[in-house]
Amino acid sequence: MNSVDKYEKADEQKESKNMTDEQKIFELSLIWKEAEYNFAFWNKFDKNFNWDEQYKIALSRVLKTKNLYTYYLELMRFVALLKDGHTDVWFPKEIYESEEFSAKLPLELAYINNEYIIVNVKKSVEDRVKRYSKIKKINGVDIDDYIEKNIYPYIWHEKKDSCFYGVRQFIRSGAINSEVELVLEYDGKVYTEVLKRTTGDTNWVYDYPKRKEVEGKIVFKSDSHTIKMTEDGIAIIEIKTMMNKKLPEEIRNNYDILKQAKAFIIDIRDNGGGNSGYSDVVASLFIGSSFRHDNAYHPYYIAPYKAWGLSDNMDKLSDEEFYQKYPHNEFREKCYQMIKHTYYENYSDVTKIANVPGKLEGQIIILSNEYTASAAENFINVMKYYTNAKIIGTASYGSTGQPLTYHLESGGGFRICTRRSKALDESEFINIGFIPDIECRPTLEEYQTGIDVVMNKALEEIRKTKSYKKM
Repeated sequence: MNSVDKYEKADEQKESKNMTDEQKIFELSLIWKEAEYNFAFWNKFDKNFNWDEQYKIALSRVLKTKNLYTYYLELMRFVALLKDGHTDVWFPKEIYESEEFSAKLPLELAYINNEYIIVNVKKSVEDRVKRYSKIKKINGVDIDDYIEKNIYPYIWHEKKDSCFYGVRQFIRSGAINSEVELVLEYDGKVYTEVLKRTTGDTNWVYDYPKRKEVEGKIVFKSDSHTIKMTEDGIAIIEIKTMMNKKLPEEIRNNYDILKQAKAFIIDIRDNGGGNSGYSDVVASLFIGSSFRHDNAYHPYYIAPYKAWGLSDNMDKLSDEEFYQKYPHNEFREKCYQMIKHTYYENYSDVTKIANVPGKLEGQIIILSNEYTASAAENFINVMKYYTNAKIIGTASYGSTGQPLTYHLESGGGFRICTRRSKALDESEFINIGFIPDIECRPTLEEYQTGIDVVMNKALEEIRKTKSYKKM
């Protein structure tokens, strides 16, 4: 049974609890309305994309759903059309605990060098599934084709590596006792196993490999960030999240120690973001108290402009036709953009940080990967623009912005990105990520042994520079 079959099968199960057609219509319409007026990236769609038509298609699908699970899948399908990493739908708690989705395959996955790898297994399948097997097929379908057809329609997937956690969730999770046929490859040999999704089994066989740490003195350590100093004067600042409100104070409290460093490695791999205000305080130690945060564009709407545009039938015009008909007409252009919800105001205020103790000097390297996201990407943005920072690792997540968040009466919720961000140099990084100066990613063997090739590369780059050796 493939994923599509599984979703259709779910329709045959218990009816949605307390879900009326009116409620379904209202919640879908709420998503449509908020996206129509507040989504930040209508500019990236061509004239063939019609949000209203997609709403009508989604409405038909939603009204056919017979349980909460398939209802939310249709909401996810609708929102995924917007192709933004800060625009999504999440399931209610009821679904995570339901028979349709609560069970999981007895294995854990990782995405390593474009391969879906089994990195851990439960004791129930220890003798059947070899650790570090590659998944080649699911239910008779090539793994990439399977994901393209059965998972990508429901999640943001413009960056294949960055959307792995969403892919993993859909592969592992499903109905209790549902079966999945996996074609696997291990040590060059192919084998097939049929596994069941179950609940309650927490017996993992293996410990997960840990990155080998750099030797050095730990100056500060908390759950969210660590400061370490190597013997040769390299400060390694690892920041796991930008959510900790204590981050600014605790980093600044260690300024006197940090200013003794010859060079800096700032490790924000797997940092999913949080509060950009906190990351700005960290950046201020290298930039100063005043700097631009990003190039931000906010959707702006004036109803009479839309009325004037519609009275001139501008809604029927393509961009090419409009600019042929109204060349160099600022007023008409604004009316036209109001119709399409593509009129923006630039909102790039100067960030001012109080009580900056000083400015740290020395070579800077930032470590990033595909899960470096949101506020962590904002940090890369300012550091890349204002300092000599070099980026090593893989391209960042490719999504930031200010999401508008709604909780739905049916138990779940959705987000709509309201802030169109560009890099400070006006380049686009949404759905792309910040490209590293030196691309470096671990192989499967390096993952297994815990060798941190990205950190090692950063140390190598610092130690080979003439400016560092002179210090």
